[in-house]
Amino acid sequence: MRHVRHLCLVLALLATGCRYPEDPFFAYGRALQANGEPLAGATLSVERFPQPPRDFGQEEPEGPFAFTPYGTATTQADGDFTHQFLSGDVEESASDGSFYVQHRFRLALPLENGQGTFVSFLFNGDMELPTLRPWEARFTVSQELAGPTLSFAPAPPPAELPPSGRNRVLILGPEGETQVEVPVTVPEPIVQLFSGGGRLWMQQGVSSPWRPSPYVLEDFASPEAQLRAVSLGTWFFSPLGSAGSTVDFRQEWRTARLPLPAGASRPISRGASCQPSPPGACPWTDGQLASVPFFSEDLDEAPTSLVITLAEPRRLSRAVIRGLEHSHLFTGTERLRLEGSVDGASWLPLADLVLRTRSFEQAALNSLNEGFAHTTSWDSPFDGQLEQSNRLPLFVDVPLQSAEPVQHFRLQVEAESEELSGRRLLFSLAEVSLFE
Repeated sequence: MRHVRHLCLVLALLATGCRYPEDPFFAYGRALQANGEPLAGATLSVERFPQPPRDFGQEEPEGPFAFTPYGTATTQADGDFTHQFLSGDVEESASDGSFYVQHRFRLALPLENGQGTFVSFLFNGDMELPTLRPWEARFTVSQELAGPTLSFAPAPPPAELPPSGRNRVLILGPEGETQVEVPVTVPEPIVQLFSGGGRLWMQQGVSSPWRPSPYVLEDFASPEAQLRAVSLGTWFFSPLGSAGSTVDFRQEWRTARLPLPAGASRPISRGASCQPSPPGACPWTDGQLASVPFFSEDLDEAPTSLVITLAEPRRLSRAVIRGLEHSHLFTGTERLRLEGSVDGASWLPLADLVLRTRSFEQAALNSLNEGFAHTTSWDSPFDGQLEQSNRLPLFVDVPLQSAEPVQHFRLQVEAESEELSGRRLLFSLAEVSLFE
């Protein structure tokens, strides 16, 4: 049946000419159960987010987004399905050329024991979607002597390029002498821990078994663990005689949330003062997990460092930083520098951690998906935002080398590249916890 679907797609693309709002577009897909068997006879809901018109160069709106129903698709015995869209519902443009928008759509499978997957996509003609199959993660949590242990299967493979499509090609070099094919990004397991509705930890690229340290769990009540994975891709469909079409898609997978035992490690920094800080108590040492921006009416510019002052000098052994967002360089090396001081004037190194190093080619490849990755990071119908790439907040659990007690703790991010070096701006942060 699958080869028939590809033939139908080619024939539909061949017939594409001038497009009118009432012209039909067709999407072809396949839905499978977690065990790989066809999801036959299922009714799948298709949803749409109508992008507001905006001028060229204007930034896309921030989420979360309100998707609305746009019909249903019923799967056949082999799991295949087809859905019809109207051109005017898919894309819009102004007669004077002042704007062009593609409206985003979403299609999700029903949850299967808490396991789910969805795809959100932009397109401009007949195309094929990636196969939808939940992640058979076999996710469990066990209690061992070393603490709670998360066990799970590897992340699902990336979507297979359909015979009717081709990948995007990135052209590099001053004369365009290098062409790099850009396949669908490979999903990696992402572990997220939650407490009281807030996210207390996120780590990408983890492998089984994975154990959160007692410092990560801190003293948060009723923590829960969940696994997610995401893949981004662009496919082109352009047979002879056709204007062609593209689809940009985000595919996500998720597991159910499982309970973890409560943590019992209270940081000595709880309630400590900090600089800069809005009026009142420091929002980054209060044990709350909400992300708080540095830039506000009370702070007229983003700082390049955060200093936490303890009630008295203490010898530090650990720092846990949650949800730090900062400015980035396009290429080069970024480092997290943590320092301590007795008097707030002379600083001693406590930790120096390389966060990432990116070449120009790596940066160029990542930049292809960054805007789409951010815009679609709120698209899950099941869960909250899942950031990627430059928008990925920093969560680190760092051992500290404190030879003597310190009363002041300083956090900075520094970058080094051929073009520019120096401290980076700090945009927002959830929490910093210091332990003896």
